[in-house]
Amino acid sequence: MADVLEHIPSFGDLRASSAQVSAFEQARSELDAAGDVPAAEIELGAVVRLDRGFPMIATASGALLRAEHAVDFAKGKRGKRGKHGRGGTGRTAGADEAAERVLPSVGDFVAVRVSPNHDMGVILRVLPRRTAFERWRGKNRGERQVLAANVDVIFIVQPLGAERDTLSLMRDRIARSLVLARDCGAEPVVILTKIDRCEAGEVQAVVEDIRRLVGEGVSVIATSSRTGVGLDEVRSCIPHGAVGMILGESGAGKSTLLNTLLGAEALETSEVRERDDAGRHTTVARIMVALPEPCGVIADCPGLRSLPLVGHERGLARAFPEVIDAAHTCRFNDCSHVHEPGCGVLQGVEDGEIERVRVDAFFGTRLRDARECAELGPRYSSLIRGFLARERKTTI
Repeated sequence: MADVLEHIPSFGDLRASSAQVSAFEQARSELDAAGDVPAAEIELGAVVRLDRGFPMIATASGALLRAEHAVDFAKGKRGKRGKHGRGGTGRTAGADEAAERVLPSVGDFVAVRVSPNHDMGVILRVLPRRTAFERWRGKNRGERQVLAANVDVIFIVQPLGAERDTLSLMRDRIARSLVLARDCGAEPVVILTKIDRCEAGEVQAVVEDIRRLVGEGVSVIATSSRTGVGLDEVRSCIPHGAVGMILGESGAGKSTLLNTLLGAEALETSEVRERDDAGRHTTVARIMVALPEPCGVIADCPGLRSLPLVGHERGLARAFPEVIDAAHTCRFNDCSHVHEPGCGVLQGVEDGEIERVRVDAFFGTRLRDARECAELGPRYSSLIRGFLARERKTTI
């Protein structure tokens, strides 16, 4: 097996925006003015690997090193003028406290101290993110885990051919992933893997169904790492300079797909039960790999068993805009969109303006049968209406 570190991207493989570069220059000036960290030791870097150890950073000068967090940065404390030891940030008391509590994720651009007297760097600041793929952590509504930052494309991976994966279950997984991708602001791409386990007619039927589910503008690619089918189409979705993230459950074929795209067995894979694709977590780190030119970079993350949609109302609105628009025309404010007269959503389905599968996905991302959706409908309607009332002036 090849060493995955051979495929770690350099800083030049990534793309810092002008706003991020400006934020770095400002941070370096502030830190230098505080007197604790010389400007010459502060570099612009990118987090390319997160595991149980210290984050791995690729710097603009070409270095690849592990880096610890600055002491008060890691503790989420406000900086004060004065000495902070080697990891001091030198932040002033007026600094924004929320920003200081942002810990780095894979894909983040950071201001990192690289001292000639130490073999490790020190992360001083996390720079503003263009995008952030997040999921709810299961506590307060606002507590989320950032899985990857500054990503342009989310590859939603779903295997075909497992007995346990009914079409309804596949729809639910893909719909949830679509909502989170839209909330992030990245471009979603659905990749159906292991199609060599199915008949051609079955594959085509699933592809057409998933295309109706995700709507216009979302690519659905059927692939096989064994035969190479569809891989060139995947490569075309991640041009040089772009950053993607691969998302799916354990056993979905994510690492196998990446190894095939890399042309090397760089990422560990494991056997899964052919009956249900149940597998163990083989990806234990969040790591970025640079695909061969002319392709960009993809972040590989551990398989996710659940994708709660708590706090992702914006993603729901972006993923299903026609359902939202139709709901505004309903006769009753508490319409459940199941049986009420004057329902704009049902009328849209009847007129062929809205796909039934998208309505079912919108109201069934938590529950899978019509009876439970009917119970949830009013709550969702109220939630979405309230969101749109606040966001009326923004483009969804």
